Order: sequence, then structure tokens, then C-alpha cells
Amino acid sequence: MDPVIIVGAGPVGLTLALALARQEVPSVVLDEGPGKDEPRLARTAVLREDTTALIERLTGVPVAEAGARWAGWRAMRRKQVMREVTFDDAADGGGGGVMSPGGVPKPGGVTNQGGVTNPAPLHIAQHLLTDALRAALAGERLVKVVVDSRLDAIEQEPSGVTAHTRGPKGTWWRGSYLVGCDGQRSTVRKLEDIRFPGRTAVERHAVAALRAELPWDGQALLHRMPPWRTSGPSGGEVTGRPLPDGVWRLDWLLPPGKDLVTPEMLVARVRETLAGWTGGPTPPYELLDTGVHTVHHRLARRWRVGRVFLAGDAAHCLGTLGTHGLDEGLRDADNLAWKLASAWHHGPHEALLDSYQA
Repeated sequence: MDPVIIVGAGPVGLTLALALARQEVPSVVLDEGPGKDEPRLARTAVLREDTTALIERLTGVPVAEAGARWAGWRAMRRKQVMREVTFDDAADGGGGGVMSPGGVPKPGGVTNQGGVTNPAPLHIAQHLLTDALRAALAGERLVKVVVDSRLDAIEQEPSGVTAHTRGPKGTWWRGSYLVGCDGQRSTVRKLEDIRFPGRTAVERHAVAALRAELPWDGQALLHRMPPWRTSGPSGGEVTGRPLPDGVWRLDWLLPPGKDLVTPEMLVARVRETLAGWTGGPTPPYELLDTGVHTVHHRLARRWRVGRVFLAGDAAHCLGTLGTHGLDEGLRDADNLAWKLASAWHHGPHEALLDSYQA
């Protein structure tokens, strides 16, 4: 039987390929890029505990025995039980976080349910996750990753699906099923004429990754109304999440509009926020990476058309801060893999395949 064709070699596509391989289903992963990701500390993912366990199970690399490439992962997992700090912005008359005697904002609450502290999610740079998945796939006999291959046509038949790619290795690929894991601008979704209604640019966040010493080791921060905010564009909600090696990702909610985020604006935000959090002059810091995270809210009308499926950002944009929908996309891959495996080994069961979309 023909392999499953996976379009897109991001974390969702690579996870799906590994999940299928673990169930003895071959796949071809069509990667329009060169086969590696640019390291970007400002592009991160937030994974819940069970999703982290899924990745560990598929890669076969227990955290306790991980090698150098897992150093950041291992460091953050040690802090998995750390609690998320929120600042009590209302306690000082609505101006911002409560200040301790030393001038440092005090936690006003801890994210929990029913008084029980939940395990904190894992925060990791996305390129580290992708690198780990690629390393696990490197020796996988059932997975073929084809780089520099951009999809431009899909043809379906009752017995299978055919995909054409252009590029240096452009050719036709024959598969049993095809899964579009090719992101928000999914070519698969467009070729199958699947509508993707919703809202674009609901929110925008300026993002900076920096190395600095803050008073809350390993704890995520949320400050809805910082007391140091101004009436200008530097005001608004700010969050901070720890990464390994003293690195933090900071996000600032931008005012409505499409104003450019300039380097000068970002540096001003960094200096103002760090000074506000530490209750004094701006402490030493090293700016490592910057970016803008745009929040979209969209949902594909269908996630299945015959033998073609959508997963991850190709199917939905949730717009959750910091995750880029990745956690839910990995859940898509986990859900779809065993259903495709059942169809591949035992023949299609339409109700089971439809249940993925449902």
C-alpha cells in the first residue's frame, strides 16, 4: 500500500510522520524548505504536560537521559511545577502590580483551579523542538523527507491520492492519504477549496527574547495593567516566560492599528518593563531576538475531503499567546495518526476517519 503523504515539515508534520512510523505506516514528508529551521528565540511554543510526554514518547528520548540537544528541554522540565505569577493590578487602585517593601512587584495570585496548582506548561524555542523531531526521523526507515519540494497539485481517486511538487526535485508522488500540515497559508487547503473563515490580526504583540536576571526564577509573569505604563504606544499588557540559560521571552500587547514595531520602540519597552519589574533602574540585559506575533482566529470549514486531511495551523488558528497553535496541532497529529494507521492496515472505516474532523 502507498505511503501517507505529509505536506509540511514543521513540528506538526514531523510529529505525524513519527506517530505513523511507530504504527508501521510509511510516509513521505514534502518540505518546501531546505530541511532545517533558523534558530529564533523569539519564536517559541508552549506545550502542556501530556503533549510534552507525547513528543518524548515518539522521539524515544527520555528527559533524564537526554543528550546535549535536549539541554534546554531538560532545564525547563525541572521547573515544570513552577507556578504562574500574576500581578494584582487592582490592589493599588487599578494602577498596576502591588509593590513589595523592596520595590519589587508582589504576586497577586497564582493560576490554579480549585486551589490546586497545576503543572506549568513547557516553554521551548520552536527550533529546538523541530531539531529533536528531525533527529528522531533521521534513522527512521519508514519516513522519507524530501526537501525543496513545493506542492502545486493534488488529484484524488477512490484508491489513493497523487500530489505534484515543483522545484529541483519536482515530480508526482503517489499516496494512500494526504495530510496538509502546511500552516496558515496552507496550499493543501486552497487546492481542496476549503474555506477558512474567521478574523485576521485580532491582536498583535511585540516580542523580545533577552537574557536578564529577574526576581522570579522559572516563573511565568502576567501583568495586565503595569503601573509604569504611559498613554503612548508603550502601555498595555505585558507577559514574560522563562527559557533556559537565563533567557526570557517578553510579549507586549500592541494598540489597535498597523503601526510598525521599530527597534527603538522595542528597546524602550524592554528598558521600561525591566525597570518596572525590578523596582529601580533598568538592570543589565542582552537582547537576543525580536519579532511580532499576530493573533488570528480562523477555523477551516472542513478538515477532511476524501483522502485529504488538514492538521495544525492549516485547520485552525487559535491565537493563544505564545503557542502559535502548536500544542493543539500536535494533538491533531496524535489523533489522526492512529485513525490513518487503522485505515492503512485494515481498510478505511469512514466513520472513524470522519471522527477526526468531528
